[in-house]
Amino acid sequence: TEGGKVKVVTRESNLNIRKGPGTDQPIVGKAAHGDVITLISKANDQWWLVRDNDGEEGYCYSQYLEPVR
Repeated sequence: TEGGKVKVVTRESNLNIRKGPGTDQPIVGKAAHGDVITLISKANDQWWLVRDNDGEEGYCYSQYLEPVR
């Protein structure tokens, strides 16, 4: 759900947080494996706008995010 928490479920590496919804966008931050961050909105099925625990906002690939129940 939007405004909820999502967990970073990459295998080991950090998840890039990007300025816009696409791999061509500059990286503005990183979230570590296992981090729980805030989901702001879903740009589309692949790219979700998130806020990390430092307050940095950007887009992450949704395949590596899992809702926290």
